Amino acid sequence: MSIRALTDDTAALGGSTQYIRGDLDPEDFSYTLPLTRPELLALFLRNSKIKKAVAWFAGEMIRERWEFDTDEAIAGTKHGAPYTFEQFNDWLEWNGAIQELLKACMWALLFGEAIMVFYTDQDQTSEKWKNTDNLWLKGGQGKFVKCKAFYEEINQNGYMIEQTDDFFGVPQTYRITLMTYKAKRAVKYYVDANTRVVRFCAPQMELKYAGNSTVSTISKDCIVQELAKRSTAVQLLNVCGGILACRVSGEAEKAQLEAEIATTLTHLKKVYASGNMTFEEMFKIIVPDLKIDQLAGMNELMQQDIATGIDMSISNLEGAPQGALSSAEYDTFNTYSKVKQLQAHFKRAFEETFFKLGKKDTTFQFYDPTPQIGMNAQNGPSSTDSAGKDGDNASNDSKPGAREGTS
Repeated sequence: MSIRALTDDTAALGGSTQYIRGDLDPEDFSYTLPLTRPELLALFLRNSKIKKAVAWFAGEMIRERWEFDTDEAIAGTKHGAPYTFEQFNDWLEWNGAIQELLKACMWALLFGEAIMVFYTDQDQTSEKWKNTDNLWLKGGQGKFVKCKAFYEEINQNGYMIEQTDDFFGVPQTYRITLMTYKAKRAVKYYVDANTRVVRFCAPQMELKYAGNSTVSTISKDCIVQELAKRSTAVQLLNVCGGILACRVSGEAEKAQLEAEIATTLTHLKKVYASGNMTFEEMFKIIVPDLKIDQLAGMNELMQQDIATGIDMSISNLEGAPQGALSSAEYDTFNTYSKVKQLQAHFKRAFEETFFKLGKKDTTFQFYDPTPQIGMNAQNGPSSTDSAGKDGDNASNDSKPGAREGTS
C-alpha cells in the first residue's frame, strides 16, 4: 500500500513509529492534505509548538479557576466516608473534574471536539445495550459523582457516535471504547447523549457539526520544521559515526563485499560507487557542506523549540534581559486576549458540567489569568506587596477579572 494512501486506521502506525509525512518520499507531504487524527495526536505528543498552542492555552484558561455568583455546600464522599464539601470548587478538585475539564478543552482545541461523560456510583447495575454484554448508561441526573473526558476514537481508545437523531442530525448515543495496557480485550459501553454527555467544541470555522482544530494552520509548518531538523541531524550523525566508501565494479561485487563486512564496521554508513568518479567527488555528494551560518541557523531553530517547550522566551533561556517592559506587556496582552476569548467560548460547556455534577446556580466568572505586576515610578516593577498598598486596588484583587496571576 502506498504511504500516500494512509487512512485513520493505517496512520495509527505513525503514532508508534514516529513516521513523518515526507520523511521517506517528499511527495507524501502536501500542505493541502489534512492530517489524520492519529497523525495529529502523534504530532501533539512530540512537538513543543503544537503543545504550546493546545495544552498551554487550555491550562491558562483554568489556571486561576473561577468564582460562582452563589456558592453552596455539596454532600459527597471522601476516602469512602460521607463528607460535606463547603465549596463546590472543593468538590470539583476532589472528584477530578477540574483535570477532566482541562483535558476536554485541550482535546477540543486539538481535534475540534471532545466530550465529557458523567457517571453514578450505580452504573455497574445498568441495563445492557441491545441484548449485548455492554452497559448502557443513561439517566442519573442528580446522582453523578465523577466525569471523564474523551476524544474521538484513536487506537481503540475514545468515543464514536453510535446513533443520531434523524431530524436534527445530532448524536443520541455514543460508544465508549477503552483499551488498557496488557488487556486481552477492549472495554466497551454506551452512553445516552442527552443525559450523560456534555460536548466541548472548538471555535467553528466552517458549517459542520463539530468545531475546527486550532492548529490546522500551523501543523504543516511544524512538520516542515521537523523534517529540516531531522534531515540535518541524520547527516550530522553520519559524519560523526563515519562513512565507509568502497569502489566496486558492479552489483555482484557490491553484494560480495557487503556479505564480507556485514558483521564488522556496523556503525559506519556504507557507500558504494563505480565508474570514473573520484573519492573526492563522491564525498562532495554524500557529505553535507555544513557552514557556520548553517549551524548558527540550526542552533537558533533548536533554541526556539526548546524555549517553546518549556514556556520561556529565548532571551530568558539564554540569560539575556527580556527587553522593554512595554514590549513584554503588549505581547502578554495579545496572548491573554485569546485566552479570554476561549474562556468565553467554553463557558456554556463548563456550566453544563457543573449542573450535571450537582450545582444548582451554575453562573460563574473566570478569574483573570493575565499575569499582573505592580509598577513603581522610581524603581520600575515593584513587589506585589507594594502594589497592594493602594486601598482601591486591594479591594479589587478579590473580584473575578482582577485577580492577580503569577508572572
